[in-house]
Amino acid sequence: MNLSLLENTSTSTDEDEDDDAELEPVVPPSQVQFWTLIIFEIPSLACTIFLLYHLIVNQHLRRALHNHVIIIFLVLTFFIEVFDNPLYIDAYRLGGYHNSFPMSIPICLMWWFIDAGFYGAITVFLAWASIERHILVFNYHQLLRTKRQRFFVHYLPLIILSIYLLGFYVGVIFFPPCENTFEPESLACGLTPCYGNIPWLNGWDYLANGILCTFIETISSIAMIIRIILQKRRVRQQLSWRKHRRMAFQLLSISCLSLTIVFPQSLIVVIQQIGGPDYSEFGIEADPYFFYFYTFFVFLLPFICLGSLPELWPKLLFFLPKCRRNIRVITPIGDPGTSARGPSQPT
Repeated sequence: MNLSLLENTSTSTDEDEDDDAELEPVVPPSQVQFWTLIIFEIPSLACTIFLLYHLIVNQHLRRALHNHVIIIFLVLTFFIEVFDNPLYIDAYRLGGYHNSFPMSIPICLMWWFIDAGFYGAITVFLAWASIERHILVFNYHQLLRTKRQRFFVHYLPLIILSIYLLGFYVGVIFFPPCENTFEPESLACGLTPCYGNIPWLNGWDYLANGILCTFIETISSIAMIIRIILQKRRVRQQLSWRKHRRMAFQLLSISCLSLTIVFPQSLIVVIQQIGGPDYSEFGIEADPYFFYFYTFFVFLLPFICLGSLPELWPKLLFFLPKCRRNIRVITPIGDPGTSARGPSQPT
């Protein structure tokens, strides 16, 4: 019996080791991802809350047309940093394979919805923002002078994009044309919903909502710089470069983030989906790193938005004591040439 028990124990131990060996290593290591996410999550979330508060409370900033898409970015970023990132942080704390508590189906669906839908929405709205900035800078008086023009040119595209994105991601995640398979004890319940296995649907998501929008945003940003330089020379300094430098810097910064982080990861997935069996392993070694750096796009986005709002920079000093020193001049009683308010001024 003791020999049989030892054999059973040895067999179970070997099976556990085999199961551990079957698990793919977390790339980068889970501890690296845990600490980097913690370090960047806290200041980024604080910056997001700070910007949302002032952009909503301040009436002047809230009514500015160019701030509306920034508010959308920050709302999407807020939900990612409050719901999506903490779940990954919890999993990486335990090694990166599972969370500290079992996932229910509603939590899995909401995780997928935020993880896929909100990142995709940021990319789509970035593309529209890069186009709209051309209108705000060069064609404001022609296209945005009246309330009717502002509705059709500014508000209606935001409404259409919001309805499209909400309908698309709610449809493919909550009501997919396939059956979702949940793994409650795995990271992100298995990481991807079932629509990721449908080539045309997944390809549309990464091509139309990802790569195409990234190209539009990048080209529009470069075109913005060229138009500002040409316009400045044409009107002989009437269009101040300093006035639009913040906007150009914001667009180029976001374009660089999209080009170096979002675009490569999306391109790899699309090639894997539409390339067939021969390309199923394409970029598989680099994909975990792009997935890891994908989160930093959200972390850096609030700071880029803050950089384009210099009117809020002084409010960052709210922790400094706000006191006003009252200096009073005390003079001896009876001193000639003095009054109750101090020395008399010469006439």
